[in-house]
Amino acid sequence: MATVKLTIDGQSIECSAGRTIIEAADAAGIYIPRICHHPDLSPVSEVTRADVVYQAETRIVGENRGANIGKEAHCNLCLVEIEGQPELVNSCITLVDDELIVQTDTKEVIRRRKEALSKLLADHPHACLTCDQREGCSRTDCSANVPVEERCCVLLGRCELGKVSEYIGIPNDTHRYIPQQLTSTENDPLFTRDYNLCIGCLRCIRVCRKVQGLDVLGAIWKNNRAWVGTLTGAGLKEAQCRFCGACVEVCPTGALLDKEGVPAVRRDSPLPCVANCPAGIDIPGYVRSIAAGRNRVALDIIRSRVPFPGILGYVCFHPCEDVCRRSEIDQPVAICDLKRYVADAVVNADSRPINRKSDTGKKVAIIGSGPTGLTAAYYLGSLGNQVSLFDQEHRPGGMLRYGIPDYRLPPEILDGELGVLDTLGISLHMDHRFDSENRISELKSQGFDALLVTIGASVSKALPIENSDLDGVYLGLEFLKSAKLSQELLLGDQVVVIGGGNVAVDAAMTAIRLGARFVHLVCLESRDEMPAYSWEIAQAEEEGVEIHPSWGPRKFTSSRGRISGIELKRCTRVFDEQGDFDPQYDESEIKHISAQSVIVTIGQQVDLEPLNHVKNLSRGPGAALNVDKDFSFGLEGVFAAGDMIRGPSSVVEAIADGRRVADIIDRYIGGNGLADSDQTSAEIDIPTADVSRDQFLQHRQQCRSADPEERKSGFGLIQQTLSEQEAMLEAQRCLQCHLRRQITPVVLPPERWLPLNEEAMDSVPDVEGVFQLLNDEKRIIRITGTPNMRQDLRSWLENPGNAKWFLWEEDPMYTKRESELIQQYLQEHGELPGGGGSDDDLDDLF
Repeated sequence: MATVKLTIDGQSIECSAGRTIIEAADAAGIYIPRICHHPDLSPVSEVTRADVVYQAETRIVGENRGANIGKEAHCNLCLVEIEGQPELVNSCITLVDDELIVQTDTKEVIRRRKEALSKLLADHPHACLTCDQREGCSRTDCSANVPVEERCCVLLGRCELGKVSEYIGIPNDTHRYIPQQLTSTENDPLFTRDYNLCIGCLRCIRVCRKVQGLDVLGAIWKNNRAWVGTLTGAGLKEAQCRFCGACVEVCPTGALLDKEGVPAVRRDSPLPCVANCPAGIDIPGYVRSIAAGRNRVALDIIRSRVPFPGILGYVCFHPCEDVCRRSEIDQPVAICDLKRYVADAVVNADSRPINRKSDTGKKVAIIGSGPTGLTAAYYLGSLGNQVSLFDQEHRPGGMLRYGIPDYRLPPEILDGELGVLDTLGISLHMDHRFDSENRISELKSQGFDALLVTIGASVSKALPIENSDLDGVYLGLEFLKSAKLSQELLLGDQVVVIGGGNVAVDAAMTAIRLGARFVHLVCLESRDEMPAYSWEIAQAEEEGVEIHPSWGPRKFTSSRGRISGIELKRCTRVFDEQGDFDPQYDESEIKHISAQSVIVTIGQQVDLEPLNHVKNLSRGPGAALNVDKDFSFGLEGVFAAGDMIRGPSSVVEAIADGRRVADIIDRYIGGNGLADSDQTSAEIDIPTADVSRDQFLQHRQQCRSADPEERKSGFGLIQQTLSEQEAMLEAQRCLQCHLRRQITPVVLPPERWLPLNEEAMDSVPDVEGVFQLLNDEKRIIRITGTPNMRQDLRSWLENPGNAKWFLWEEDPMYTKRESELIQQYLQEHGELPGGGGSDDDLDDLF
């Protein structure tokens, strides 16, 4: 591409032809203020004038309809002077040319910018921007008694318009804002709209058309200004909004804001669904791939973070859906059901070989073949290491095989997923019980470079009450395992299950399938407090399980040496005010339930007896093993992960642990870990599906469930997998929150931070004032008022700690100014600088 040479503020610049002056200046680090300009969007002047727009219920008819908005809509803050031209030009639309000489800061440029800013602020509340006490102001108590409608919004100190205004300088003759009582609404899902704060930059219109290809918003020209609103209907939903949030992302004021209490999309943080996924799967990527019909790509994205997508598709408790922003509209996207669909669809249609790196010559032993051990084995094996997997059971899988009923996880799905172990050359050593004090040293003597212990929480807790050793009293996990192995269980017609968790629900539903006619589930918790997943409780009730919440066991009753029932007492509270387990009872209220069998499911624990010989072994809550950040616990080359370090956990949490510890172990034995193994949608060209309004507004696709009466007769699946059409429709419900994170950040006025070095220190005077210290990420870690700034800053220069940058300002009232800046930081971040909050931190700061 051809290049041109020009000069901006005396600096010689070479850039591609066809770029604008403001783009060339940005590339050279020369700041030109702007508001209507955005690096991803077409010029504001190209927006077509609508005939009419709606601000909630208010209908506004425009002037000169059908034409482009034109140059009248430009903010004119980006004006620059070009040598030889009589008029100033807008740098956002003026193209570069050879030998162009540009000045961005002449007296006339500064005067005209101030004039343009004054015009903008005449229609925008700005009293707080000119207030000497604006930093740290709560906006609720105003010492100047400014009317509320004339004050700035919640973004005070953070909004783009405010920063640009501070850079240009608000003219003293700027007219006072006169409230216009325009529409402000919080009736839409996800966003709030306040047209009193709109300055007519029209970014929202342009980004909606670019990102979604939609005309949800429009603008009319009336009374010498642009007015923004929806084009059809009063609400965003009625106007076909897809709620991706791109408009909120580019809004330079508080006119468009995310609602408080809704899971937030932050540029510097994972999306809510990804952040809430223990495995960190790129959920938007695989959902978008399914919507576009690219199932293989979707599965590859999932498998880059978890090796067994099919297993998770059946048993994951999908915490991602708890924070799905779509739930603010109707129901969350069925993320887990989509994972299950794509795993089933691709495995059935196209099995692609697993890539294994070349042999490293390193050997790793893994004790325990539950989800943590299996995951670690998969990743360590795929990195080229020789992996040997040891387990006391006859077949691998741990709780996946022996604790989860077939109606939730079919054995063919489990076996199909675990077939990859053979492909990776992983050696299985089953029927090996890890119970010898010499086992670790024995394995190390066999030449293993590292050992990983992943003993699961496979021991059920017993109930310490009278007659708990009677015939007919079963422990939960042992009961489920016996059922899985088709061992004979003499339950009788009436069964009581004690416990309120998922194991209890599965035990109750399993008892029904084994022939029990009446199954009662008794738990201490109230119905709302039950830890079992709500959908599993609903399934159990559909099958006839009767739930007795807020009852605790008092004693077992017996007849001829066998259980005959259970006496219960009313539980009035399970947890104390601190959230600790502390059940309280009303002994005056009791009842009895007859039973031929009782299944106790009050929790599980890890048997750490095989590690008792390890010196200085540290245990945490629930007798879990305490480990360091690298999963080590005091023995060189030996690591632990999974239930044994966190206590009973979900399958997805166990898998996430397995991946993390595999990365650490591979680095420990000389490899590069899993740094290059992630595949995300950012690396793949996934076309956006063409989704109609009707498709977007579809309610959640429900997996078909078998009839409760029919499914009680066996261990067949309760829910079927989504069909291809259902899966695509469901994936198209995704709001695509990722789109707003792909928007290029605007260029803000230059920061005033200085590097914490000797040269910068020369600019600091020996006077009273306040300085702020920042870390390498330019996050404020300290705010200090002092009678001598240079002297105090020099002490930090000698011992900087995390400080890399600083800012200073002269102020004889330095203690007052320090307090203002700290209040401003607290208001914006909700914590003290540096994340401090202890008494010592407060003493230092105040």
